[in-house]
Amino acid sequence: MEVESELLNRKVLSLGDNISAIDYSVAEDEIIKKYNPGYIQIMLDSDDLKNINSYEDSGFRFVEFRLFRYLRTANLFVSSKSYYPYKIELINGEERIEDALNILNQCKRDDRFSIDPNIPEGFAKKRLELYIRKSFMSFPEEFVLGLINNNTGELVAFKTGKYISKSHVLYFYSYIAENKEFQKFSVMLENGVLEFLINQKVNHIEAVTSCLNVAELNESLKDSGYSVNKTMVLLRKILS
Repeated sequence: MEVESELLNRKVLSLGDNISAIDYSVAEDEIIKKYNPGYIQIMLDSDDLKNINSYEDSGFRFVEFRLFRYLRTANLFVSSKSYYPYKIELINGEERIEDALNILNQCKRDDRFSIDPNIPEGFAKKRLELYIRKSFMSFPEEFVLGLINNNTGELVAFKTGKYISKSHVLYFYSYIAENKEFQKFSVMLENGVLEFLINQKVNHIEAVTSCLNVAELNESLKDSGYSVNKTMVLLRKILS
């Protein structure tokens, strides 16, 4: 977690998913001695209450409930023709970064860092800015797809992600300009991106959503046909 470590000026560690609290407890002193971390996080299956409670006994605290969802596109047909003058474009490099960051800065934060009282103010915003910049500059491994008004050239929404393989994509972030009707433009963004990816022969899409983001959950599960394959909780421990 290089971005988080850079911003906190302390090592941020992410333990492997579902490591037992007993194994962590045995190794904690060695981990602290080796890395001198300021923040350690662990993701656990949401029904593993024994392990969750044991981590809480070790000083970890709940910060986020995550929903893992996926979509198979093999039998899907979507068209964005009716969205004219809006269209989806692949945007990368530096040309559109500031436009995207302007949209980001209009939006409410909906991640664990933005609501954590023990994280410095401004951290969440800077973190997201760095991750979005990275996606712009990491094509073709990562991508940014923008919803653009073809008449004015205005960027009104965008989605970031990365290619796991040529046919498999993992979504990262989506944002809609504050002056646009959220429901309408989120559907346009989602369907336009789907159409683009299907045309690129992508047949498997994954996304991980914080359950703080109720609007995105409603849109993806109700309107877009995603299925949920698991839920997990994220716990964190802050060290002095």
